[in-house]
Amino acid sequence: MKHRILAAVAGACALALGACQTTAIDGRIAQVSTRLAERCADLQTAAVAVDLFAPEKLRAAARDAEAALATFCAKPPKNVAQALVALADAYAAIEAARTSR
Repeated sequence: MKHRILAAVAGACALALGACQTTAIDGRIAQVSTRLAERCADLQTAAVAVDLFAPEKLRAAARDAEAALATFCAKPPKNVAQALVALADAYAAIEAARTSR
């Protein structure tokens, strides 16, 4: 519960900052997001393959990666504010996936 509250606070702060400012790394974030979006299917397939064939210790990490990738691939961030929100959402998705196991 505490993690979800922290994620929500981080998201709210990111939205507040992003609404009125741009940063020098917004362009770089957009570039990386574009490359990630192009590779989403490959990365998600790799995470599923690891989940199916790897030892149990790696499977837990693969499930975390699947949750994070699903969040980023659904809406790739284009600037710092969106990246912070995406990180908070990915963290919340990982926590939700862990509690449902």
